[in-house]
Amino acid sequence: MEQKILSGLDGVSIYGIISILIFFAFFTVTLLWAFGLKKNYLHHMEELPLDGGESNSTEKIQS
Repeated sequence: MEQKILSGLDGVSIYGIISILIFFAFFTVTLLWAFGLKKNYLHHMEELPLDGGESNSTEKIQS
């Protein structure tokens, strides 16, 4: 059924090409962003789950 509907549309093959290009562009930008991150930022983000938030909770109570 889908083939009959899609074959009636002009230019439906371009949607596949556009989808692949959008995916490739998004993947490339994400990869460049990940390699561009600073090591200090990555180390800070790595330690967040282990931090527990003790230092932040005491600061909020005191103020």
